[in-house]
Amino acid sequence: MASQENFEFTTLKEVIIQLLQNTGYLVDANTTGVATGFDNIDAVTKGFQAGELSVIASKPGSGKTAFLLSLLFNIASKSGKTVGVFSPERSAVKMFQRMINSETRHSVQQIMSGAIKDSEKEAINTILYTLSKADIYVDDTTCLMEKDFHKRCKQLKNKFGADIIFVDGLEILSFPDVSDIDDDTREPHYVLSDMKKVAKELDLPIVVFSHLANTANFDDKKMPSIENVYDFMPNIADSIYLIHRKNADEKANIIIAHHPAVKEPVIIPLKFIESIDKFVDL
Repeated sequence: MASQENFEFTTLKEVIIQLLQNTGYLVDANTTGVATGFDNIDAVTKGFQAGELSVIASKPGSGKTAFLLSLLFNIASKSGKTVGVFSPERSAVKMFQRMINSETRHSVQQIMSGAIKDSEKEAINTILYTLSKADIYVDDTTCLMEKDFHKRCKQLKNKFGADIIFVDGLEILSFPDVSDIDDDTREPHYVLSDMKKVAKELDLPIVVFSHLANTANFDDKKMPSIENVYDFMPNIADSIYLIHRKNADEKANIIIAHHPAVKEPVIIPLKFIESIDKFVDL
């Protein structure tokens, strides 16, 4: 019996992605990592780099989840990258529903009930088709043990070909050996160190979302700084980004507070469209 030959085929998706990358529409030619899709951020950082750990921190109510979903759409739908997401705070279904709401400007309930104008249906179907092609894999398990997190990250890369992994909150991992210690920062310190280890081992960018520390007397008019994150973060994370947005204000800033490419904090202005819960370039 003759041995089975393996043939290579080219897909239209591959050609389109290559075409758009070459024209600079998706990824700037100078971007060396996974592009955020925000032009001015990528111009400074060159994207999220393989093997590095990044932290994105904000005060509650600043649009943390909206920024995460904006990044997911830019990276997976616009740039064609494969993305893994650990989301212990909200289910995968709720996360995807919120993304659909944002991109179509209609709730999932409206779409399912058919309460859409005929003139809008074609555009919405196109958006839904585009979203359906996005390679986003969400794990919404809460309180994973360290070894389970490692296994799932390896599967995301080896089986699904993940280019980047996002983690929505430091609370995802549980370390029983340190949880009883009377120090609120001890366990987050272990968690972040462990994620840095995984990023290096898998040679993937891992991006962790976190709340700012000590914000009880924080003034919304004042931009956060590196002093507002946990003390251990700058020693572990390769990059730290801060989200600043006043409530009900469409103006937002991403502060690149700690990064190998910057000596001083860099402020990148963005626009927050509250009606669709989305961050966009100015």
